[in-house]
Amino acid sequence: MNKVFIILTFSLLLWSCIGKHNSDAPKATVAEEITQTSKLTGDTIKVDLAKSTVHWKGTKMRGAGKHEGEIKLKSGYFITKKGKLISGNFIVDMSTIGVTDIPEHEPIPRKNLNEHLKSSDFFDVEKFSTSEFQITNSNQISSDSLLISGNLTLKDVTKNIEFRATYQANTFLTKFTFDRFQWNIAYEGNLVDKTLVDNDIELSINLKTVDNNVFK
Repeated sequence: MNKVFIILTFSLLLWSCIGKHNSDAPKATVAEEITQTSKLTGDTIKVDLAKSTVHWKGTKMRGAGKHEGEIKLKSGYFITKKGKLISGNFIVDMSTIGVTDIPEHEPIPRKNLNEHLKSSDFFDVEKFSTSEFQITNSNQISSDSLLISGNLTLKDVTKNIEFRATYQANTFLTKFTFDRFQWNIAYEGNLVDKTLVDNDIELSINLKTVDNNVFK
């Protein structure tokens, strides 16, 4: 009886941890994909790929453990009209996803985790070599902040997400979390393997444009 009680208690503790993410970043609102019927035109401003960063973080068991790392853009640009952001498109090279919190002097665990992230258990990079974000709407909140919505494509799933961002001159910044399960990014091995990792992934994005004073 005591053994059964312990098992039930442990199971309840596991389920209570599902979806918990130890992050101060706001959660992006997720909706169905938005289809744009007309092409927006304006000034195309390219993103400086060498100076821009996309940082990710994933936690487990209410933040009891974590991994974080970076992923590189393959291409990116904003479309502005009279100094206002109206659209944009960003392609991420999924083959560059990697951890930064496992030191390089530990090559085996670093390599194992990088390969696992790229495997079919998670991002299935061999099949889905890129991910994409297409801005579908931008609303001014204050003099230096925006409410952005856009279609995020990961693997074979596309959904529209909405989040806040700040900008100044040639710099665009945002930080938010999103539920990876809605894009089928989940290890399907067994119950414990799947639920020991939180649903939410945190993204911190810092985009630098080639031209200065893009956002006025």
